[in-house]
Order: sequence, then C-alpha cells, then structure tokens
Amino acid sequence: MKNSALNIIFFNLLLIILLIDFPVKAEEVNSYDSVIVSLKKSLSDIKRPNKLMYREGILRFKKVRNNAYLIPLNEYENKEKQIEELLQSDLFDLIEPNYKLTLDRIYTKRNYNKINIIQEDKEITTNDTAFSYQYYLKQIKSTTAWATTVGEETSVAILDTGVDINHPDLAGKVPYDVQLDALDQIDLIGHGTQVAGIIAANTNNYKGIAGIAWNAKIIPIGITSEDGEASISTVISALEKAYENGAKIVQISLGTNQYSKFLEDAIKSAQNRGILIVSTAGNSGTNEIRYPAAFDGVIGVGAVDRENKIESYSTTGNHVTLVAPGSFIYTTSPDSSYATVSGTSFAAPQVTGAATLVWSIAPHLSSGEVREILIQSADELGEEGNDIVYGYGLLNIEAAVSIASKIAAGTSVATIND
Repeated sequence: MKNSALNIIFFNLLLIILLIDFPVKAEEVNSYDSVIVSLKKSLSDIKRPNKLMYREGILRFKKVRNNAYLIPLNEYENKEKQIEELLQSDLFDLIEPNYKLTLDRIYTKRNYNKINIIQEDKEITTNDTAFSYQYYLKQIKSTTAWATTVGEETSVAILDTGVDINHPDLAGKVPYDVQLDALDQIDLIGHGTQVAGIIAANTNNYKGIAGIAWNAKIIPIGITSEDGEASISTVISALEKAYENGAKIVQISLGTNQYSKFLEDAIKSAQNRGILIVSTAGNSGTNEIRYPAAFDGVIGVGAVDRENKIESYSTTGNHVTLVAPGSFIYTTSPDSSYATVSGTSFAAPQVTGAATLVWSIAPHLSSGEVREILIQSADELGEEGNDIVYGYGLLNIEAAVSIASKIAAGTSVATIND
C-alpha cells in the first residue's frame, strides 16, 4: 500500500517537472562523414589536379572553393585510418573533418502575453497587429532609432534552413536579380523564416510584426539538413553564394565548438570583400569557444532576458561581442504563421538589423567600421570594457545610429580599435 502511494506521488512529481518550461538545449554534433582537403602549394597550380587524386585512388571529391576539396569517407571503414591514408598520399597540405554546425535555438512551449508599450518622445511605433508582442524592439532602442532611419535596401544573406519567401510579412523581400535554389525558398524547419522576420519583416502593413530594418532585402540560402545541421563545407559554399548575390551582411545562426582553418579562411575572404558576418554565441550554457563567432571580425551575439541578465543557455567566452534579448521573441514562421522563439539564434538577427540601419546612414563605412560602431554604442552590462559574459554590452541601436549620423555629417570620424 505504501509503495503504491509512493509511486503515485513520484508520478505526480515527474508530471509536474515535465510540465515546467525548461529550455532544451540542442546536443553538440561532432560527427562527420567527410573531410575537407587542400592540395599542396606545389600541386595547386596544376591544371587538372583531379588526375592526381584519381591516381591515388581518390575517385569521389568535390571542389568547395579555390584549392579546397570535399572527400566523402566510407562509413563502413575506420575514419582515422582513411584520413591517415590521405595523409600518406603526400598530396595535401591540410586535412580537416567536415564537422557539423547546429542551430542555436531553444525549444519553448509558452508565449509572452501582449505587453503595453509606453511611447516616449521621438519613439516610433507601427501599425503591425503584433507589434505589442515585440518587447525586444524597445529594449534594444530600435523604436527610437527609427526616428532617424528605418533603413535602406541593404541585402542580408541568411545562411539557415531556407526562408518561406511567400510569407505575407516577407513578400517582396528577395531582390529580383538573386539566383535562388528550390531549397532556399522553402523552410521545412522554420528557423530561417523566424530569423528573417526579426531582421526585415514588412513593417507598417497592418499585419504581423515589425522588422528592425524596414527596407532591408534578404537573400535566403538553405544550408541545413532536415535535422537542422549544416556541414562546414556547406557554409563555405554558401558564403561564396552570398557574395555572388551582393550580400553586405551574412547572418549565421548556427555554430560549433570545433575549429576549422577552412571555415576561418572562408570567413576572412568574405570580410576582405566587405561583408560583415554576424553569428551566434551558442546555447550550450557553458564557457566554451564557438565558431564562427570566435573568428576575428565576426560579431558573436549572446542572449539576455527582459531584465538584461544573461540567459542560462547563452554560451560565454571570448567570442561574445554583444548581447541582445533572446527569449520569447515573436516573429514570422512558415505557412503565413507566427511563433514565439528563444535562443541566441534570435538575438543575433537583432544585431544584423542594427548593422543595416547604421549602413543606411553612412553607406561609405567599411564592415569593420560598422562593427566598431555597434561595439562603441553598446550599453555596458558586465565588467568594465569587454567580458566573457556580455561582451561589450547590450545592443543599443539608437546610440549606434547617432554615431553613424555624426560620421555622415562629418562631425566624427569612424575608427577601428584593434
């Protein structure tokens, strides 16, 4: 009898625990099924390098970029042994596992209720029906920044799960001359569509939400599998596609704790072409370095709550540049719907939206100068200066736009601090 009563109590406690809205973190994916290689410099100038690989019995490979090639591994043989055989071929300078990046989202069940937004002087509100759900717009001071600019047609590449380009709040957002694949224009997971709405949803259209950059254009590039994973080689190819389609900013709401020289080189190449890279700090809830956020010049974004306290899931480390609200973000979702989402995945697009507003005022700025303005204008939250939890602080779009306005007017000079 006592055992039965204890069992009932245990079951009820278990049920209560399951009903509590704990965030669920995505597991790290360190597996790989292929490698990325680069031919030795002495061989890279050869017109038909594929003949060299054929001669060594390497029959399946694909060029990723420049001198980088993707070679699939046999799933039935030992991976380390296959890599060792490639090393012994004496063809390659570098061989790296083609690791997976995972989406930086948190699964949540509940929604925030409608909030009352008290309008302040010089603050702009919109007629979008769900504007009152978007608490984060006021927290990052985009509503006051809009009094100065609502943005121009800056193109933002979203490397993600694809985007539902037929969503009413995203209709007309893709430039007419962009070359899209079928997987870029649909979103079976929803993540890319959610990111896109935060950045650039159609605004003042009496429906849905307001985007931070009202006039920004989006270039959706689908890079993930149905499980929400993207390989390093896929990200590298997508960066090239973003450049070819005229992107000024690349938003990557995925990450990994595995360093890749190939990915770092691709990021650096994009930056040398004038592209600003914004990525996520990660959702591991631990102190660890995440990529691509940790690469030089990338803006790595962590997540805070409505009281500007770091979220428990937000990864800390030297790769954190800025923070923005990350939980219960109301945004667009596939099939003309809307959803409340959480994770650093949805803090990072707020920084991307801010960057487009800065560029709209001072289009002559370099990507490095735009990054520096966002850093200088941040509201400090943690230790003085830069720290591993909050980076340089909370995104403040109003202050960023103010600095850009002074630079555009010639009363200030853009600087980059190393």
